[in-house]
Amino acid sequence: MKYRAEAMSERMARVKETYLGLTVPTMIEPYHDTKYKFYRSGDRLMTIGYLRGFWKHQDAMTTRLRTSYAEAQELYEAKPMIYDDELLLGHLYLPEYTKEEQAEYDALCEAFGMSAHTLLKLPPRKDHICLDFEKLLRVGINGLRAEINEKLAELDLNAPDTYPELESFKRWEFYQCCLIELDAVSDLAKRYAEEALRLSKEKTEPRNRELVRLSKILQRVPDEPATDFYEAIQSVQFFLSTLFGLYPLGRPDRYLYPYYKNDIESGRLTKEFAQELIDNFCLCVSDRVFSRAACGFIVGGKDEHGALVENDLTYMFLTALDHLKLPDPNGALAVNRETSKELLEYCAEVLSHGTSHPALYNDDVIVGSLIENYGVTPADAVNYIHSTCAEISVIGKSKAHSTSFGMDLPKFLLGVIKDGSFESFEELYDRYIEDLTRRSERYARKYALRLLESSRIGNEAMRIATLIDDCIAKGKGIYEGGERYMFEQPILVGFSTVVDSLIAIQSLVYQQKKLSLTEFVAIVEQNFEGHEPLRQYIVHKLPHYGNDESVSDAMAARLAFSLQNMIRGTVPIWDRMMVGTFSYVNHANMGARLGATFDGRLAGASYSDGCGPVQGRDVNGPTAMLLSTTSWDQSAMLGGMVINMKFGKENLSGKKRENFLSLVHAFMERGGIEMQINVVDRATLEDARIHPEAHRDLIVRIGGYSDYFTRLSPTLQQEIIDRTEY
Repeated sequence: MKYRAEAMSERMARVKETYLGLTVPTMIEPYHDTKYKFYRSGDRLMTIGYLRGFWKHQDAMTTRLRTSYAEAQELYEAKPMIYDDELLLGHLYLPEYTKEEQAEYDALCEAFGMSAHTLLKLPPRKDHICLDFEKLLRVGINGLRAEINEKLAELDLNAPDTYPELESFKRWEFYQCCLIELDAVSDLAKRYAEEALRLSKEKTEPRNRELVRLSKILQRVPDEPATDFYEAIQSVQFFLSTLFGLYPLGRPDRYLYPYYKNDIESGRLTKEFAQELIDNFCLCVSDRVFSRAACGFIVGGKDEHGALVENDLTYMFLTALDHLKLPDPNGALAVNRETSKELLEYCAEVLSHGTSHPALYNDDVIVGSLIENYGVTPADAVNYIHSTCAEISVIGKSKAHSTSFGMDLPKFLLGVIKDGSFESFEELYDRYIEDLTRRSERYARKYALRLLESSRIGNEAMRIATLIDDCIAKGKGIYEGGERYMFEQPILVGFSTVVDSLIAIQSLVYQQKKLSLTEFVAIVEQNFEGHEPLRQYIVHKLPHYGNDESVSDAMAARLAFSLQNMIRGTVPIWDRMMVGTFSYVNHANMGARLGATFDGRLAGASYSDGCGPVQGRDVNGPTAMLLSTTSWDQSAMLGGMVINMKFGKENLSGKKRENFLSLVHAFMERGGIEMQINVVDRATLEDARIHPEAHRDLIVRIGGYSDYFTRLSPTLQQEIIDRTEY
């Protein structure tokens, strides 16, 4: 197909400016907010409505019911917010408090701090999950209610086998929680419809007519099935607007396309207006995603029948990324052997504008791995998504417990070496893997207990489970295993830093015998002071992962194989453990706290990010780097496998674009999982660090997500500057 992109409308430019002035986009440090208190129940800010509901329902029979009443109360107290020019309604309600309300809020927060929720200091994430929007559009909330009521009618709480397991009571409780919350969503939609109609009487044409139309739409959806493209996109947006946290948009070029196609063919919809709706839909993500977080969509790939998914909406959602140029939505493109050259060229064009989106995911490898390694059916596997940053999950059917625990690989290597004496490198290596194995088993058990406690106290919004198979059928929430597939996704941070460190130890101590292991440890602990020639020798003379060298590639393959076996051997709390080297910001934070490492990295510097090479150590060009990073089997490591690449704009434009596309094809053919592209030069980054006021809109890729460069910590800024530029 030949696609012609629509320009961003002046209207959407105004909506963008309005949304960027809202509370969430302007919060630089949401995790340390003092106005809306942050609690570890997902990426959410507690409002006075939630807290009032929690204390109002102290007589609720269970904590889970009490929590759902609080979720509902928050929505009942939410005031519809409608802004000029916007075409889609539904926003997080973060009210301005009077002095009296702030005092009440602070008192409720203090009391809530002694509740079961906050006594559990680190509960599992309840977000990082993608809902079944196709089902929402097909049956609506009323259809969900009908399904739940059918299951309730099947329960016999007086059956003699009800005790002592109480399974029927657990299911009854779950269904009641779902209904309580769904009723509140419906109520808020109706109040939005009323407010839109009220406002329409104060506006002139065409805004008057637009608000009347929105009022009619929200009188129908999300309660009823969607009948056209506008209703469909508004239904999904509204349901998402009631959730605090990171819930991606899924695969919109699949679930929205039938409505789009019908409306275009019937003449009820123009492509220009459809693009405005899509831009607005994507802009709404920015209203609920904090800095240092990610939430997006994925387009392209193949459907359950093996047909290529490339339609107008595939291009239009990529166009929205180009229009908005924001950290979120964290857009992605699923690439396979049949992906058209035209789509890849358009992707390169969008990336060349400095969007940092879309990320490129290997459709063939991911689908195959989900089927072969994780027991996912072929029909379900094609509907995968990156849950937030880079972790893979199955849309509407899974809870991927991303970052369930993290392993500081460089720190633990140093600890093992300091605590032992090793006659050979093999002995050292084996002891290191044994230490990591014990740690992973302990961390996995702790996470299981956190999950168990959360399932008891209702630390999740139950309405989420209504759009996750098979929660309604089982009568269980996502913390109880109601979903069809459950993956635990621990992250292994500093992978390449350890690869290069192991090479340095093996070379200098056991092969070249330049120094003893004890001497090497002492030098590292002194941050290489007085030993700069040795550090330069390590940095410039020893092999480094990322240069298509057999020694370093073999070490990377060995470590990856050991880590996968280690995780697969962990106590089987879940059927499948899905490891990854995705690091979020942990590679910078952990590196900032650790002294030097054996690879020549100095104290306080960032570790390597993802599974790419140590920053700046890949000196043989992009082809060599990709050959190294795909020299071993990544396919089972779907917990986040990020390769960051930094290019000058000229390499994604004109005749050089062919070279870039060849790299993409080679990466995919060799089994790479994900490729992320930054189009920015070192001079711009250096200037942005010195003059941040002149580069407020500069967006860069971190470890799976994007953010404004000027908002990053000094360690993260340096890490991005140090990456090799191709």
